[in-house]
Amino acid sequence: MSMRIKSYFADTVQEAIERARLELGPDAMLLNSKKTESELRNLGEFEVVFGVSKASEREARQETRATAHAAEASSALVQEIAELRKQVETIKHSVTNQSRGAAAGRKQLLPGTEDVYARLAAAGFSHELAQEIADGMELRLYSEARNAGRDGKPGEQRFSWQAVDTALIEEVEARFAIAPEENAAGANARVVVFVGPAGAGKTTTLMKLALRWGVSGRAPLQILSADTLRVGGCEQLAAYARIAGLPFDRIETPAALDSALEEYRQKKLILIDTPGFGAAEMEDAAELAAFIKAERRAEVHLVLPATLQPDAAAGIAERFSILDPSKLVLTHMDETAKAGAVLELAMRLRLPLSYLTDGQQIPEDLDTASKAALTESLRQRAKIAAVSAA
Repeated sequence: MSMRIKSYFADTVQEAIERARLELGPDAMLLNSKKTESELRNLGEFEVVFGVSKASEREARQETRATAHAAEASSALVQEIAELRKQVETIKHSVTNQSRGAAAGRKQLLPGTEDVYARLAAAGFSHELAQEIADGMELRLYSEARNAGRDGKPGEQRFSWQAVDTALIEEVEARFAIAPEENAAGANARVVVFVGPAGAGKTTTLMKLALRWGVSGRAPLQILSADTLRVGGCEQLAAYARIAGLPFDRIETPAALDSALEEYRQKKLILIDTPGFGAAEMEDAAELAAFIKAERRAEVHLVLPATLQPDAAAGIAERFSILDPSKLVLTHMDETAKAGAVLELAMRLRLPLSYLTDGQQIPEDLDTASKAALTESLRQRAKIAAVSAA
């Protein structure tokens, strides 16, 4: 049975319920409700999770389609105006910075690279990182020109847009890493642990991977919940597993995980959900940290919303460093329109990206991280040129 799972954030539970009923229809099932984690409190005081079958969802969509079309058209116009204003402000900022740099004796931009800073800032990079990437790209162009025997003063040669675009993409991609998906049914059992703040999307991400690997990949797996801090913390995951027909077990204490792994040692894949430790609860993470340190097979994914500001994300990552995460999952990709903001998160956190999620549908809204996909929006000039040439 295919089901869509979606979280609603609001200042009251009733408000969230009304929004869910309006969007998903009267057949939507309330799966869980809780107070929003402090880092995500700007989204609303409460997170309420609903589930609805695809058939029921289609009926609800048919009822609101006419209204939605009108709203989308209006929203698109407002967004387009906002984007134009953003681009104007970015260009103004770029011109101001370049003027200040020139006045201070800063190296001028290489001929042919004048718009790179503005493109990076418009893509969502902070002004500081946009400038850093632009400088790194220029160094690449210098090096390539020198290696090709084209020495000379910067002003004596103009770089083609193809060379600029190639150097820009290479510079951006060199600043973050990805962790390609591994085969779930390998020779050795895998133990995948999902950690992160409450509301980040750990449980939904776990279920998406469980369906990809367990159902589509036919790998024998076991789902475990070690979420013992919240009252009813594992009920949502238990409901998902029951609907999907996947094996589920609750672990009462993190210390009991060793026994659970021994019990399910015949499984090829064990997926573990963990509590959304708040800032004041990290002492409770000590037992889980001890288990992860002792379990050599443990593969820890830090799950964070892509909508977080880099400083907030860095603070959360520092807090969860006790659990030694080796990979990063970014959720809520559908709620951020700027690829640069997502890439800056990955660059700041210095963890290889494993998965990206862009919605609540299980298992559809899950993508393996790809450098090409993440830098797609920075390749638009090459695309336009290719279409014009055709």
